[in-house]
Amino acid sequence: MFTLIKDIVSFINLKKNTKEIRVGFFSENNFIYEYLEPYILNKLKKHKILVISFEDLSKEYLNKKNVFIFKTKLIQELVFLTLKLKYLYSSTPDLGYTIFKRTKFSSCKYIYLSHTPVSMTLIYRPNSFSNFDAVQVTNEYQFKEMNEIKGKNNLKIKIFKSKYLFVKQQQKKISTKKSEYDVLIAPSWNSNFYNTGCHIKLIELLKKKNLSYRLRPHPMSYKKKEIDKKELEEKDVLFDNDKLINFKKFKFIISDWSGIFIEYSLIFRKKAFLINTPKKMVNNDYDKYKNKPIEITMRDTLGESYEIDNIPQLIDRLYNLKKEQTNSEDKKFNQIIDNNFY
Repeated sequence: MFTLIKDIVSFINLKKNTKEIRVGFFSENNFIYEYLEPYILNKLKKHKILVISFEDLSKEYLNKKNVFIFKTKLIQELVFLTLKLKYLYSSTPDLGYTIFKRTKFSSCKYIYLSHTPVSMTLIYRPNSFSNFDAVQVTNEYQFKEMNEIKGKNNLKIKIFKSKYLFVKQQQKKISTKKSEYDVLIAPSWNSNFYNTGCHIKLIELLKKKNLSYRLRPHPMSYKKKEIDKKELEEKDVLFDNDKLINFKKFKFIISDWSGIFIEYSLIFRKKAFLINTPKKMVNNDYDKYKNKPIEITMRDTLGESYEIDNIPQLIDRLYNLKKEQTNSEDKKFNQIIDNNFY
């Protein structure tokens, strides 16, 4: 009951604020906020803005009067249906198919900002972007896919190219200090990483080679109960518990089909390491599109991939790379990134 009352008070304050503030951001949670943050900071230079979220956001530079947290489903639905803004930026897809719906009370423009550089067809539902007024793309693959989606579905969406600011944000954190840990294990959610036991195999072999690691499940893996953190901690599995990801703490990254492997390659200009679990897909008709997903076409360009049975070879590779301690620049690799990403 207390949460509902708190949400009602926030709702009333939101209505008062939208009379003078015309630009807003919807950050579903702290995970999404990390990707929206650089865009929010840019907007704050010129505009008063407000932020709507379903989780408490601990950012000192945000005026708490302009941050509105809603935790009850009823009020969340009411917020979106009655919103009076000129522009609402969000990194949550499926506008109109979830709690996140278009307002009935204003001509608000809805702009989608990418929180991952992956395919717009493979891991999204067919209509994930149909109800947005504009969609941001961060690389040539996304640009071609969105134009094909727009044409096939006769949509009036504006598609705009933009730098993936999350990468720049992470690059600023890079230092010359030695990495705290050797390996970050960061798989996707809704994939086959855990049910194939990849995390257990990896951790056992990393321990044998005295390679330090941390496991960082996607937040949705907890929500969907793909993994039991308490049970694994009882088995001495070590987790990366930072609220926001910090790539500089790790020398290498191991993933599956998560867009994090592309982010890692863009940030450090070196290859990630990938395990070929059964492909993650949400749209089973993705192969009907002419333009193929970046996770597939650039998988072995931006990363080194290994079959599940070859995980021992992957760990040997990391062990040897750590001993070599080479950080030589790969000009060809850099050129590939520069040619494909904005």
